Amino acid sequence: MHLRKETISIQERLGEYCRTGVKLELPGVTPGRIHHYRRLISNVVNDTLHTAFPITVAALGEHQWELLVQDFFADGIPQTPQVWKLPFEFYQYHAGRETGKRIGKPFLDDLLYFEWMEIEIHTMPDRPFPDFVTEGELFNDRLVFNPEHEIIQLSFPVHTHPVREAIELEGEHYALLYRMPESGHVQFLNLSALNIYIITRLQEEKVTLNEIKNEIARVAGIESGRYLDEALQKFLGDLMERKLILGFTRN
Repeated sequence: MHLRKETISIQERLGEYCRTGVKLELPGVTPGRIHHYRRLISNVVNDTLHTAFPITVAALGEHQWELLVQDFFADGIPQTPQVWKLPFEFYQYHAGRETGKRIGKPFLDDLLYFEWMEIEIHTMPDRPFPDFVTEGELFNDRLVFNPEHEIIQLSFPVHTHPVREAIELEGEHYALLYRMPESGHVQFLNLSALNIYIITRLQEEKVTLNEIKNEIARVAGIESGRYLDEALQKFLGDLMERKLILGFTRN
């Protein structure tokens, strides 16, 4: 059903008022009560964002956080009709405007992104799980990974350190976020660039560990031997315990 131009105009003006607070009167709205619309919408936005970014709120403080929310809300945002996606728009908005640099908080983009990704992993559509067996040989059988995961790169290790420490450690940092198969809880791992390389190669090329062991040694700058085998056994065994690796396939 197509809306009349007058109706569309009223909706747009109401949306503008809810964002900016500039007073106006609209047909069909009881005089003096329009502020309730703004209050209700503002409460939804504030509550959603506050719940989505608890670490960011704590790092910035309530006053500075409220300023960021006001800027976001007043500048024509949000656009999505899905409340759970508001945090992503909030992250995009401030990352696109380099808010972190402007307010002297260079960690802001990373912290917002990491907290959003926890929501993204938790709410993303189910990904099909491949067939696997729980018994196998770590080095000779192909490994089956939990498909419900994402790898992100950060400039500051906000996932492992308080921000006051993280800002002193700028560089290349990696986190892998994944959803536990049974509970649906989101977990994350702090990984090195070499860890990411190993995981990526095993998944993308569908090779066994033995097939790429010498390659891993070259990338790591070490000799392939007992020390490497023990390190790989420990690393991948830990991923199995954490349910990032589900098991084995011999297909």
